[in-house]
Amino acid sequence: MGGLGLAVPLFLMLLAACGDGNPTGTERPAGNEGISGSEGPAERLAGVWRTVVVLEVPGDIQAWSTTWKFESDGTCLQTVVTQSLAEGFPRTTERRCIFAARDFDVSISFAGGGTLVFEYSFADFSPDRLILDGFEYQRLA
Repeated sequence: MGGLGLAVPLFLMLLAACGDGNPTGTERPAGNEGISGSEGPAERLAGVWRTVVVLEVPGDIQAWSTTWKFESDGTCLQTVVTQSLAEGFPRTTERRCIFAARDFDVSISFAGGGTLVFEYSFADFSPDRLILDGFEYQRLA
């Protein structure tokens, strides 16, 4: 693939798809209950979620597509695809994990070490718009 010919339209489409990056309607009901009736936090998070963040770094523009797959049994997979305009090809990283969700927090422990704790809620009380650590994710499945 010579030059940046196809990469520029890709980044323009990603920029348009990202909006202004400010999720709306993120007020949380007590305990995130407004999302569904009797489901627990792990069941509400279960599914495949994706967000795309485009950022400018010195000499480059990068798109970071992060996908989380949360299973109701507490297992998960994080996939990050980084597309650099300067490099012109994607780099993919996958990390297996387990998670434990509570009312407003999810603790994620990665295979090989490392644990993160993220705040989460659902934008506009929609089960298809997850706010995870301040980033809005759309449900894919």
